[in-house]
Amino acid sequence: MFWALISPLRKTADPPQLGPNSRIRLLFQRHGASIARHPVASIVVSILAAILFCYPFPFLSHSYPGFPSPPNHVWTSARPFSSTRSPPDIGIKQAWVQGSYMGALDRDVLREALRIQQILGGTDRACQAFASEHLDHHGGRSVSADITESYMERLGQKDYGVAQKSFFHSPLLYWNCSETQILSDSDLVDTVNQKSLLHSYANLTVLWGSVFAGKQILHHRLVAADALVITLFYRIDSDAGDAWDVRAEKLVNDPRNPERYDVYPASLEYQTSRMYEFRFMPMTTADNILLFVSYAAVAVYCVFTFRRVPTVKSRSGLFLAAMTQLAGSIMASFTIVSLLKLPVSHIPREFFPLVVIVVGSENIFRLTSAVIATSPEQPTTVRIANAVGEVGFISSVAVLTDLSLLYFLGIVSVPAVREFCTFAAIALIVDFFLHFTYFLAVLSIDVRRLELQDSLEKANSSEDVDWGSSKRGSSPKHLRARMSDILFAGPHPISSRVAGTAILICFLFILNIHFFENDSPLRLAHSFMDYVTSTPPVAAPSPSPSSLPINIARTPQSWLRLQDHLTGMELIRATKPGAHRVLAKVYDPMFFVIKGSTRAKSSSTTWDISTLIDLQDLKAHFRPFIIFAVLITATLTLFMNHLLGGSEPFEEEEDEGSAVEKPLLNIFSLEGGHYLDVVRLASSSVGVVASVGLDRKIMLWKLKGRTTPSKEEIIPACDEQVLWPVMAIVLDSYAEWLAIAPRTGPLAIWNVRESTFFKSIPVDLGSSPPSAFFFAPRHEDREFGPRLIVIRENGWMSEVYINSAYVAHHRIGMNITISSTHGVSTPPLPLKIVSASTQGDIYITAKRGGDWHTYPITITPSPLSPSPFESQIGGCILPLQTLGMVACSRSSSVELVDVLGGAIVKRFSTKRFIPSTLRVFHAQRTTCLHCGCPSVTSFSLAYTEKDTGNFKMHTFTSTRIRDLKICLRAERNRLERKCVGFEIAKEEEFEMESVEGWEPTALNMVAGVRRRTVGRAGSSDSSSSGFSTVSSGLTRRRRGRAEVQEPKEEEDEDEWECWTMDCHGTVTTMPLRETADMSVTGGLLVSRAGPVSKIGTRSLAVGLGSTVKIICVGNERYEGDQVEGVGAEGLGRRRPNMRGR
Repeated sequence: MFWALISPLRKTADPPQLGPNSRIRLLFQRHGASIARHPVASIVVSILAAILFCYPFPFLSHSYPGFPSPPNHVWTSARPFSSTRSPPDIGIKQAWVQGSYMGALDRDVLREALRIQQILGGTDRACQAFASEHLDHHGGRSVSADITESYMERLGQKDYGVAQKSFFHSPLLYWNCSETQILSDSDLVDTVNQKSLLHSYANLTVLWGSVFAGKQILHHRLVAADALVITLFYRIDSDAGDAWDVRAEKLVNDPRNPERYDVYPASLEYQTSRMYEFRFMPMTTADNILLFVSYAAVAVYCVFTFRRVPTVKSRSGLFLAAMTQLAGSIMASFTIVSLLKLPVSHIPREFFPLVVIVVGSENIFRLTSAVIATSPEQPTTVRIANAVGEVGFISSVAVLTDLSLLYFLGIVSVPAVREFCTFAAIALIVDFFLHFTYFLAVLSIDVRRLELQDSLEKANSSEDVDWGSSKRGSSPKHLRARMSDILFAGPHPISSRVAGTAILICFLFILNIHFFENDSPLRLAHSFMDYVTSTPPVAAPSPSPSSLPINIARTPQSWLRLQDHLTGMELIRATKPGAHRVLAKVYDPMFFVIKGSTRAKSSSTTWDISTLIDLQDLKAHFRPFIIFAVLITATLTLFMNHLLGGSEPFEEEEDEGSAVEKPLLNIFSLEGGHYLDVVRLASSSVGVVASVGLDRKIMLWKLKGRTTPSKEEIIPACDEQVLWPVMAIVLDSYAEWLAIAPRTGPLAIWNVRESTFFKSIPVDLGSSPPSAFFFAPRHEDREFGPRLIVIRENGWMSEVYINSAYVAHHRIGMNITISSTHGVSTPPLPLKIVSASTQGDIYITAKRGGDWHTYPITITPSPLSPSPFESQIGGCILPLQTLGMVACSRSSSVELVDVLGGAIVKRFSTKRFIPSTLRVFHAQRTTCLHCGCPSVTSFSLAYTEKDTGNFKMHTFTSTRIRDLKICLRAERNRLERKCVGFEIAKEEEFEMESVEGWEPTALNMVAGVRRRTVGRAGSSDSSSSGFSTVSSGLTRRRRGRAEVQEPKEEEDEDEWECWTMDCHGTVTTMPLRETADMSVTGGLLVSRAGPVSKIGTRSLAVGLGSTVKIICVGNERYEGDQVEGVGAEGLGRRRPNMRGR
């Protein structure tokens, strides 16, 4: 709402996006990362704080003044009413009798007050009181007794107040206006506490608030009062008011007064009057229906919004956490207002939670949407930190805006609504605290559980895709099973920035209208005209300082506003039966200060924290509170540990540090192994790297579990063994075996664990590098041991059995030249090899019955593809195993081909590119709700342009608002509206210069190295320069999200840097120079980047001169066996060791 209000100045209603270096953003990011790293501790601490304030909630009905809402679901108010169109119903005249400061319960003061009352009343016929049976051990209101209902039972009796048209209400009723009882009472204060619920002859309960002013209450008991309040209520058409004035004038002019008391004001001529409205209106059927509809609408909205949340583990659990947060906020707020003695008793308590639920839900949906918008491939800590950094400032401004509106609207509202604004402000503050502690921690646990589930589903996702025999599509049973999902499918929960504030304003407006008069449109208009044409209440005359005694503890105006709702109800029943309100003409009271009294404030009456704590109550509830808190804490801790049990959910963040405190990119070097350039690299997912240099040295580097990587040189076992020149080198997935293919001589197999050569196996490579050189997947090693697959350009494939040195041969095709080939395997499916020939054919080779078989795939053009069909493959084919498809490069396009039917799903137009640089990656695979086929939210192509040498990336995202998925179904027609694919996708192009080595990672982004241009030297904003984003023919700059620290000194133009670009074109860069004094021999001043190899799912090894640079994107654990054969796709398992759980 705040941004909408200032939109004319900013020319936009969108909230500002804080930059990556903003201190506010970093503060929220650190908070989010801290909560994400310690969610269980955060939940326990926030729950303990909530219990501390929520535990007293069921016991607050013992306290006095009354609990924040009336027991009978009624609207009450006592407010100034300055309209001249409505005549008053009753008149109120008062006499306040005071002794020393807070000494009104002194015996001499009571005796003098009795004399003054008898003179002003003329008789004591109405000074009788009747005992109430509903007393508790404090002398206060009983929990089991409903005072309002007790009064309702007495309505059938004769109403003496109405019959007599006037009656007195006085504290002397506690002693039946008898001087004898006052003198014989040994403990006056205890009498007042024991008889606090007496009712008078006119059926008015003698409450402390109605007969005393300036009360001091300690632990539910009245201990002192500053003034005795004697009140005359009379109908406006009676002569009781005139009789009061005559007797008061006589009393003021009594010559004995100077010896007995001082009178303020000295003359009745200085008395003024004002109009007050007392309202007591039970909730009507319309109120109940409106309340029910409002809560039902909010409940339906929340339930269905949570049902649409796609990226949570448990919608019901998250919904329960949200409801717990809101309920805790409301109960804690009631406790706080009760402890602070803030009156909120004029609006039914059923209305209080509504606005808190709406505004609190808005914050919940905003945070959940921000977490969903983050990349699901990122670690939980990074996702939570980025989401909190994104919405923390916006949510804070929204809450501050609501608090400001509550303050300003409370000023112009009726007193009852002002009390509601006070409660709502406290509730919003408590809700904001629980939102960014308790709910944020629960959300982080939910996201982490989803991440653990995804790691298992990702490992099994390809099991649903049979590359040779399964049928694509969904059965009718499958479609019927998803019918409920289709019916309730909808957009991500996108919270409106103004919904909560708008509802808050409307709700306050409705409450104000209700207190005008809402029985009929005519009366509502009449009351509204009265309010508009009347004088504001603040302009009402108030007694001058000279007409008031010194140091009065409570002014007459505040005394009237604080009258208990029961007093207002009984006053209406006694003076205007059948009505819901009464207008009273209230005159300034007469003050009688007893002679010899000291009005100076006493230090003993100073407020102390002990006034809020009843030691007896604390002793009674201390043990149950401790047991309850320990039980809840233990249950929550065990439950959270059960949800995350055995998964080591926080080790990654604890080991690597905060996602905000440490950079997104981590760089270290493997040095001292070579003194000439590195020309070949091989790597394993467990953190082992093999490098080959022009110095003819083969080095083995072990990264996992070591602060400093270890290195080992592989030396020929004898003089006859020839390893140089090396045409190919490969490590198996667990880094147990290293295969080296020299130009001449047999293959050399190195045992990594034993650091020795295992054996040499002769294989004819034809003195040319093989097209494919990789180990078969480990799950197929159980029977025959490790196997090495070698594929040559002439179409011959060799399967080398390491243990037995047996070599099996198979020919993929006759008279063909293999241009590109990849192995694809996801346990427990067997290995399949996808190959492309220069003749434009695609082959799939699989092992069946112990023998290899190859069959071709016939490519058929898509009926939706407008481009002409090109038969010539440009030399590159990339398998997308999680989708069951391959990407084939043509001369100036890339085709996405369904391997089962050979249909072209999409032909992408590209620039002319170097075929070997083509890479394809996409977001996490999902399932289309309409047809059951694979779908993704983003699909990206990346390559190096042949003409310019620039890096180019094409990203395709859906243009739909309600459905962000792109369906990849091959068979499609143009009339399809629900299940749509690339025809509704938006294409964005991103370009970067001076890029030489790069690879996609499992985070749906590309990482690599580039040479820093001259213009970038010394730049302080490396995330926004040196690249451009092209979309719809426009060139624009886009800033990266990561904070980058650039050296300020002058840098050489040959400085290298690492970079990442996500699927949306956001770039983050960091210099490769690790220390300021790195020498030239560190490998930075080189002519070009060397080979690039992926390590695990988030790391790259890049050869720069004689150094190998390791670039880690986020946190890389180097664990387990990633999905093999993904090649450039780079979508492997993130935590393979979780598979068995």
